[in-house]
Amino acid sequence: MQAQSQTIEHEYDVVVVGAGPAGCTAAVYASQLGLKTILLEARSVPKDKICGDAVAGKCIPILKELGLLEKVKNGPHGYSTGVIFSSPNGDIVNITFNPPGAKQKTDGYVVRRKVFDEYLYRRVEESDARTRLQFKVSGLVTENGKVVGVKGTGYGSGTEETYRAKVVIGCDGYRSVVARELGVFERDPDHYVLALRQYWEGVSGLSEAIEVHFVDDIIPGYFWIFPLEDGKANVGLGMMERDIKERNVDLRELMAKAIANPLFKERFATGKPLERPVQWDLPLGSKRRKMYGNGWMLAGDAAGLIDPFTGEGVGEAMHSGKMAAHAAKEAIDAQDVSEAFLKRYDDRFWEYLGPELMLSHKLQKIGRRKWLLNWVLGKAARSPYVREQISGMLANVIPKKTLASPLFYLKLLFG
Repeated sequence: MQAQSQTIEHEYDVVVVGAGPAGCTAAVYASQLGLKTILLEARSVPKDKICGDAVAGKCIPILKELGLLEKVKNGPHGYSTGVIFSSPNGDIVNITFNPPGAKQKTDGYVVRRKVFDEYLYRRVEESDARTRLQFKVSGLVTENGKVVGVKGTGYGSGTEETYRAKVVIGCDGYRSVVARELGVFERDPDHYVLALRQYWEGVSGLSEAIEVHFVDDIIPGYFWIFPLEDGKANVGLGMMERDIKERNVDLRELMAKAIANPLFKERFATGKPLERPVQWDLPLGSKRRKMYGNGWMLAGDAAGLIDPFTGEGVGEAMHSGKMAAHAAKEAIDAQDVSEAFLKRYDDRFWEYLGPELMLSHKLQKIGRRKWLLNWVLGKAARSPYVREQISGMLANVIPKKTLASPLFYLKLLFG
């Protein structure tokens, strides 16, 4: 007689799927708000995440709240006080993260994601939230059109388990199982970037600034060099998926061309790659995707919230994770986890970071045209006003309503 397979069930207020910056942030805040929370992760920890590794200014307030800023400062990292931009015709623009009139100093860090994500995960372990590694979510549990949990299996186990919850927060990255199961996953090549990362050591000329170079061969993308600890660097490039398809380009060949470019050849002559170039996908926040519904929310890359111009996504992930946790608390307290109630999460996120993402989308469009890039970066090189405005935007000291104004965009271009 064949034994019947059994499903093991667990009950929580909140189930968070994915232990990246969005998921770990959501889990900590949800537990602090008194919600019975579990964080599920398909892989083990520490784990690598292909990324530019920049920890931008918008991350700093949340890192302080989580008690992790000193850990970042005292751990292995590169220090960043600004950005160096270069245009196709050779103009160099230095932008500080500390514009005149800033109330407090805002610096950035470059921390390998294998290190940074472990900080966040260990912080979850220190909270009242439960964690489970090597648990692969395979689907959702739904009742009457509402998500009421997730199902999956642990590593090496053939037994399906169900984690029921009042709210499910999907933070499982750009390949999000949660988003796919919900039918909201969308790969729009006009709002999707493919990128390469390669760690190097011995690259000369590194400074306390991240470098973004608009090189002829890569436009409408860019080439970056970000300083890490001990003379190492995160080197990479990114380009829109539609442009890659239309031009039939190989990103690895473009990376080799960029490194061999006369602008950088000598800097890499004494350097040594520490890995092969590795590729990842970036769903951009230039398109407002569906990120909430009956009993569920999406955060971070699963919601497609990456900055269209800088490619930075850690700050957006952490803020969306925090906002999702607060929305979950309010919904559970109100005994209303409906789509209509959880819309507040979407509204708050786009009110807070939407203006910045939309401005970045406009700047990204500038980056598609070589002549316009040369003109704008040339103007920035000559104009202290333009440099101060870009600095204020990067340092998050310009009010969000100002960023949303067409007048700010015009002043940035013609001021």
